[in-house]
Amino acid sequence: MTNPIAERIANHYSELTEGNRRLADYLLVNPDKILMLSTNEIAEACAVSKASVSRFIRKLGYQDHGALRSELLDERDKGTPMALSNEAIGDFSSEIRALEALLENLNESDVESITRAIATSKGVKIIGYRNSYPVAMHFRQQLIQARPRVDLLPLPGQTIGEEVASIAEDDFVIVIGIRRRISGFETLVKALPKDRTLLITDQTGIKYKPLVAHTLVCPMNNDRPLDSYAVPMALISYLSNSIFDYLGKQAVESSESVAKVYSQLGEIE
Repeated sequence: MTNPIAERIANHYSELTEGNRRLADYLLVNPDKILMLSTNEIAEACAVSKASVSRFIRKLGYQDHGALRSELLDERDKGTPMALSNEAIGDFSSEIRALEALLENLNESDVESITRAIATSKGVKIIGYRNSYPVAMHFRQQLIQARPRVDLLPLPGQTIGEEVASIAEDDFVIVIGIRRRISGFETLVKALPKDRTLLITDQTGIKYKPLVAHTLVCPMNNDRPLDSYAVPMALISYLSNSIFDYLGKQAVESSESVAKVYSQLGEIE
């Protein structure tokens, strides 16, 4: 469903306290809980006080929980579908809701422009640190089957400075920064060419949106001890296939060339 509070949360996220961010993360991924739970139950789910929930709702511009709930009900009454949680699904329920939120984000983003930029730029540079590194590496491995000159930065054992300095005017940059980013992440993003950079992040990285041309947000749920990367990987799959489809025959020929070398080297079972 369309979540009316998503934009309000995005506008305030960078200034929220830790407790308010837990609330924001929870409601971004579980908007249906606003209809299903009381203020006290939401507070218990996020390990904050009932007063904190009330202050958070007022900070977003709503008079109280009832006003927020009424807005969501109005959306549903307009015909917007609202999927309620199915507890029988167990731990996968949060994954499903996060993927649904990702789809909503994609529907509201200019994915066509992003796809075209990645497909047609002379070179593509993908940057990722820490937990974002395997996501960046997987994205590179997917793209290299569809088009040439896709580089993962920085190289092992190297610093990023010389790599950023070597970014050409016809290169497109993808920087992946899921939460628990490196301390110099903002400085790094500022050093990239703004008009040719895509940021892939979670809700905690929305504050960097003004620094880049494109931003895609992966909703990450905070209700489990360890993060799931199902949503970022789903986004990578979606973008990679969109780019493959855009390139058409060129991507098919590139993929066939890679498969041929795999066969020659006997690398793949």
